[in-house]
Amino acid sequence: MPFFRKGTKDQVNPVNPVYKIIKNMRYSLEIEIAGYLFDHHFEERCVLPAVEALIILAKVVQAHFPDINIRCLKTARFHRFLIIPQEARHLPASAELDQTTNGGISARLMTSLRSKTGGLGRSLEHARVEFSLVDRTQDQLPPLPVSDNSERSGVLIPKELIYPGLIPFGKAFQNITGPVSVRPGGASAPLSGGDQGKENDWLGSPFPLDAAFQVACIWGQRFTEQVLFPMGFEKRTIHQKTKKGSLYQGRIFPAGGDRNLFLFNALIVDSQGTICEEIRGIQMQDVSQGRLRPPSWIKEL
Repeated sequence: MPFFRKGTKDQVNPVNPVYKIIKNMRYSLEIEIAGYLFDHHFEERCVLPAVEALIILAKVVQAHFPDINIRCLKTARFHRFLIIPQEARHLPASAELDQTTNGGISARLMTSLRSKTGGLGRSLEHARVEFSLVDRTQDQLPPLPVSDNSERSGVLIPKELIYPGLIPFGKAFQNITGPVSVRPGGASAPLSGGDQGKENDWLGSPFPLDAAFQVACIWGQRFTEQVLFPMGFEKRTIHQKTKKGSLYQGRIFPAGGDRNLFLFNALIVDSQGTICEEIRGIQMQDVSQGRLRPPSWIKEL
């Protein structure tokens, strides 16, 4: 059953009069667990990648709200890992949708945790993100540099030291394809669109953004002595969808924060230098509470 329809006079949404105002609309999901997802893990447990959670939510929103601009994602947060059991082929979940004050849609990926006694359980939120109706605003921020001299001025970390030395993911998520150049002012690396999964018509390949998060993690291991994980971002604009099998360049730029939460901006550009994605306000944090530590050699390069 669709969850939008023409509004009557007393139901109309003043921001977008086509749609009825909605709140806390929940829809059941069965997340298909493709084999490549088992290459993504944290402390020996398989976890759903944040980039995959965004695609799941974008698909739900686009199916029911085709006018929403799913290529403009705002205030994304990744609160809790969604653990994938080794034997799983599908995971039950739900998408909960609310309307934002500007007429967009806020989407949350949820699962249910049953109590051990069989009584009422509770809902767990794993990811949330807002999708805009249209993106009429332009950030009043200076543009991020598409190219710079980081390859010449930075310390080069060869790919053979990255996997599994710095990023212990399996093959499907080893999409940094060459050396990472790191310096205090940022980092850059060649990225791949990956070779796993299906092409999707929602947000493009998930692998370049996942690899850009990895570049930020590597920068953190070099300069913060922490192993950082993505906890969200403020805005992701997809100018051109990335594709499976294509090559890209990822650039990350430290943007403040403190010892508990580091902020980055990032660009993903194609081989012609065209900006495919711009991500502002990436939040990176040590979620292991110090259990994971960078190898000593990264400070000695």
